[in-house]
Amino acid sequence: MTAPAHAASTAPAATENPVRLDALLARSARLHPGRPALEGAGESWTYAQLDHAVKVLAARLSSDGLAPGDRVGVYAPKTPATVIALYAALRAGAVAAPLDVADPPERTARMIRNAGLSLLLTSDRALAGAHRAAARARDGAPAEGDALDHGLHRLRVLAPDERPGPLPAPTDRGGYVLFTSGSTGWPKGVLLSHGNVAHYALWAAREFGLTPEDRIGSQAALTFDLTTFDLFSAAAAGSCTVLMPDLLRAFPRDVVGWLTEQRITHFVAVPSLYHGMLQQGGIADSPPKHLRLAAFGGEAFAPELLERYLELLDGVPFYNLYGPTETNACTYYRVPATWTADQELTIGRGIGDVHIEVLGADGLPTDGEGEIHIAGPTVFHGYLRGGEPSDPTRTVTFRDGVARRAYASGDIGRITPDGRVFLRGRRDSQVKRRGHRIDLMDVESAVLDLPQVATAAVVAKHGPYAGQIWAYAQTGAGEREVLAALRDVLPKRMLPDRIVPVTALPTTTSGKVDRRALSDDGDPVHIEEIPA
Repeated sequence: MTAPAHAASTAPAATENPVRLDALLARSARLHPGRPALEGAGESWTYAQLDHAVKVLAARLSSDGLAPGDRVGVYAPKTPATVIALYAALRAGAVAAPLDVADPPERTARMIRNAGLSLLLTSDRALAGAHRAAARARDGAPAEGDALDHGLHRLRVLAPDERPGPLPAPTDRGGYVLFTSGSTGWPKGVLLSHGNVAHYALWAAREFGLTPEDRIGSQAALTFDLTTFDLFSAAAAGSCTVLMPDLLRAFPRDVVGWLTEQRITHFVAVPSLYHGMLQQGGIADSPPKHLRLAAFGGEAFAPELLERYLELLDGVPFYNLYGPTETNACTYYRVPATWTADQELTIGRGIGDVHIEVLGADGLPTDGEGEIHIAGPTVFHGYLRGGEPSDPTRTVTFRDGVARRAYASGDIGRITPDGRVFLRGRRDSQVKRRGHRIDLMDVESAVLDLPQVATAAVVAKHGPYAGQIWAYAQTGAGEREVLAALRDVLPKRMLPDRIVPVTALPTTTSGKVDRRALSDDGDPVHIEEIPA
């Protein structure tokens, strides 16, 4: 399969950057009113239809009191109506926060409180769960609601006098919030401006050569930053976003069939999905014939499988994208067709105007290994805690002598003289699992909060259990009982693979929990497990 030649991208150049995400949609509605913009759940929307629906819903929200800078949660399964709700909140000047309907109500309630969400936009299918989460956020008080168009509903979570203070510019005119794992057990709201997201969306539309004829396969949850390409890069170029049914992700063979049936031309996914499509999905037997660009990000790609994909795609560009939620994708690397598994894979260089630096323990740029710092227009404006923003960035002097506001990623890497970056792991307790960044302290905090647990330690395993998360707990309860309790407070993606009841946790000579011993290949021999 050879990548076909294609026309230049129709996305606006950097000098034409409309900045606002909803303006990308409006621009394509003017230029390509009859082109398909969004498909999913048996529906098809042209750009003119989609923009009109967004305009009408945004006007209603504004007339009913939604003010610029207000925070709006969108709590609904991924359907065209959910996309309309996100765009309408943005057009009304609000900060839109996608929420996962699969999360436990208590965790969603924490997100509502932490981000200071004043409204929830939900759907018929998610209305009951939205009421439960809103009630927990309001200390048991029910939320008032009313019906909107397209099967959407609105719940008023905070009264006007309870709303948090105004956000700093430019997020006082709206933006985006994505939640990431936090070490205190409270998910952190990552506050992004329109410009943060639009910069990446426009860069990707140009780099990937998107045109109005292209069809973008959108497989990730709206809470995952991969979808900013699916929605906003597509809108920038007038391409069609095709929403993949959520249930297909568990069936790689069905994903492969869907890519062909829907004539998908561009696909961005986590490596674990690509792995499944190759190992169980039969993609080698029937590669999607319309695909002309693929990209991956969120976790490491198994080298042998990546090499097989390069042979299978036969010239179709395959990109490695890197970036924490706080910066969206900030580096890229087009993997050469000649790359082999015995070569080290780089995450590449910063996308347009994004600067990457590696700092040593002394806080100065180093040619050796150090912490990756990111500066530029994709870097977020801070975390939302208790409804108020806090900015963790700091000013860093890069090796070119320029001082820049930079985000410390927590990732360890090295940078070559020509600017390519190579990852070396994490400096903290965060791990990547099926594309999601998970803070082990977040999981541990949830375990420790259980009344049946006296003390616990949560670790990522090495050796034959590599990639698994195990919780060692001093508890009189069994593994099933503890897991059942955790399902009420943690999303499925964060649940430990094992709960190991123990009589005591191992300690180092300084008296700290010996997490290295717990992470070893098997169960540490000096831990006495409680008999089942």
